[in-house]
Amino acid sequence: MLAILVGTGWRAAHLENRPLHADEAVQAWQTWQLLEGAGYRYDPWDRHGPTLYFGSAWMHRLGGGDAQDYDDRSARRYALAAGIATLILLGFGTRPAGFLAGTGGFAVVLIAFETLTSLYHSYFIQEASLAFLIWAFVFLALSPDHRRPLVKLFCLGLLAGLAQSTKATTPLYLIAGWGALLLTRDGPLATWSGRKASIILVGAVIPFALFYSSFGAHPSGIVDGFRTYLLQADRLESISHFYPWWHYLRALGILPSGGPNWGQYVLLGLAFAGGVTAFKSTATRAHRVTALFTFALLVLHSAIPYKTPWLMLTPMIGMVLLAAACLAQLAHHSRWGLVAALFLAGAAGSQSLAKSGLALDRYPGDIRNPYFYEQAPRGLLKLPERIAQLQAASATPLNVAIVSPEHAWPLPWYLRHHPNVGYFDTLPTAPENWDIIVWDSQLGEAPLGPPAFPIMELHGLRPNGLLHTYISSPAWDRGFPPLNAGAP
Repeated sequence: MLAILVGTGWRAAHLENRPLHADEAVQAWQTWQLLEGAGYRYDPWDRHGPTLYFGSAWMHRLGGGDAQDYDDRSARRYALAAGIATLILLGFGTRPAGFLAGTGGFAVVLIAFETLTSLYHSYFIQEASLAFLIWAFVFLALSPDHRRPLVKLFCLGLLAGLAQSTKATTPLYLIAGWGALLLTRDGPLATWSGRKASIILVGAVIPFALFYSSFGAHPSGIVDGFRTYLLQADRLESISHFYPWWHYLRALGILPSGGPNWGQYVLLGLAFAGGVTAFKSTATRAHRVTALFTFALLVLHSAIPYKTPWLMLTPMIGMVLLAAACLAQLAHHSRWGLVAALFLAGAAGSQSLAKSGLALDRYPGDIRNPYFYEQAPRGLLKLPERIAQLQAASATPLNVAIVSPEHAWPLPWYLRHHPNVGYFDTLPTAPENWDIIVWDSQLGEAPLGPPAFPIMELHGLRPNGLLHTYISSPAWDRGFPPLNAGAP
């Protein structure tokens, strides 16, 4: 329990230490619109599953909040809640799932400061809740059938349906997980029947239909939930997150990415040992399933060219479980084995804390940090602060033009309360009619400057991307009146 509290505190301390990533900001914007009463409509081309938006909005409302006070911390609290649920699942769910006694305790100690999970349990994207749902599905499937096996099947369906309503990659995870379960089964498949499969299907369809239809407001979303798979091939051709198979070795610290040494080598070594010992005759079925499932996910994500670091969250939890299972085996071997297991757990946790401190506190916006992807630097927040400062000195809303091919996300999120903001791919006509023009360096040199815009400030957007902020004389003079030349 202490490790769960410590891990929760570590994650909660990093909810506001960096601006929202562009993807986080887009999703926070959609949740904010939901809180505003604009509703939500699933877009199979441009949006992930709807549980993130509804879940975050419900959580915020339960806390007494509304659209006006929904901010970065409010959004990331949802990921934190999923992270806390994951810590509890590992701490208290491993034993019922069939792991060796002590595995849960070691797992929570190992994951408390683990870098990747610490980051994405404080990151407003789908992966934190998806990873929890997938591992909850695996744990429940591993648990022995109780007096109400049909209830268990229905709950398996609910977890699968919620995961599917979270992200469209869920079928790949479920196939890998179910394959690991089948390969390690003790008996034949004859016990399975159409009735049991139907119960799982019913459990999955209920959350799928509710969330994708926006709880009946947009019934066509149910069809779009299936149609999204027909669009994935075209979508993959239009995106740029393509990397070689070994790219994730950088995120694990095995290959250098520049800057500090990022590897959590003690944890990775224990995970490798846990993967090997999973196939000993004395290993539990849960241990073997975790090894097969985690290995399948690592191979799958390495083979698929589309790569982002948050996709490693689910397999990273698997690696933590393998490391914990290895330590549990060692602890059960002898008294000295217990001492060695405790020492290794402490060494792994200490190393993870050091690496997490570098990744989350010192280098969160650094291009050499493999755990982040095109993260906006902390200095970006000075831009909306500057606009707010100038707006406070103006009796009328300032006219702000954002000239960027991608609208300079996350900037639209931070300017959501400003009424006169326009977003353009090219310089708008009559630029002199705008009080502030923000120019994306991707477009080359800006055709702006004195006398209309005598003030120019630079703000970092993301690696190799700058925002040139041009401020007109009237707007600047209202915010910073010139000194009185006649004053003594």
